[in-house]
Amino acid sequence: MTVWIEGATGKAGRRVVDALTAAGVPVRAASRHPGEAPDSVTPVRFDWYDETTWAASVGGAEAVFLKGLDSDDNAATIITRFLEAAPAVQRVVLMSAAGVEQAPDHAARRAVELAVQNSGKRWTILRPNWFLQNFNEDEWVFARALRETNELYAGSGKSRISFTDTQDLADAAVTVLTEAGHDGHAYTITGPESLTFGEVAKVLAKTSSRPIRHVDATPAEHRKHFEKSGRPTAWVDHMLDLFKMVRAGVSAPITNDFEQLTGKPSRTLAAYAEETWRPTNQR
Repeated sequence: MTVWIEGATGKAGRRVVDALTAAGVPVRAASRHPGEAPDSVTPVRFDWYDETTWAASVGGAEAVFLKGLDSDDNAATIITRFLEAAPAVQRVVLMSAAGVEQAPDHAARRAVELAVQNSGKRWTILRPNWFLQNFNEDEWVFARALRETNELYAGSGKSRISFTDTQDLADAAVTVLTEAGHDGHAYTITGPESLTFGEVAKVLAKTSSRPIRHVDATPAEHRKHFEKSGRPTAWVDHMLDLFKMVRAGVSAPITNDFEQLTGKPSRTLAAYAEETWRPTNQR
């Protein structure tokens, strides 16, 4: 079996590529700017908005790992067309997000889930919570403000999130792609603890020996913060919607789905911080 991976150079996708490669699974690593890769990985150019890249990118892959289009209202239609144009693909693993099943059917991410479920392919949905790696790898969500001003900018009050390590998402993806029994199932992948952003800031500050603090911005302040990125308005709206869900408690629950899938405990904030935020480890 060959697996096609969307977003193969991103923080989740590249770890899925590495985990599948370590498991001996051939990979077609799809991105807009593919680079060099190991022998078992074939880098391929792919762009959701350029349909001429679709068929050649997928090639003969029998399974696909999709990340989707978070802030595009037409995402479900685009993904439906993509899967229809890939007749060799038998299995679809979709990386959605924790709590999406609670959203109305017309919401972009929920509509994508339904499109995959109704595609006629064998499907599995993985719903990770907010990634710990957003704190050091996602420039305009958290990383830039943390690096430049020691601010963890998050309008969240005392709401909690059971943050997911991207490596756990990758390990779960390998399991559902390579083992039987996961067709037609959805799994919510969380960490083992539910934390406020204030608690996260304290751990990052202690580990890094830096004066990191949580900035509990109002929605209006948060919008101005995200608008500094220069990203499209749809992305800014999407981020504000995510924080609205956090404040509503959607991101707080802890599941044991990861442990049931892999037989391993999920990774903690402390372990992530030790690996990434120690002064000698920072990149």
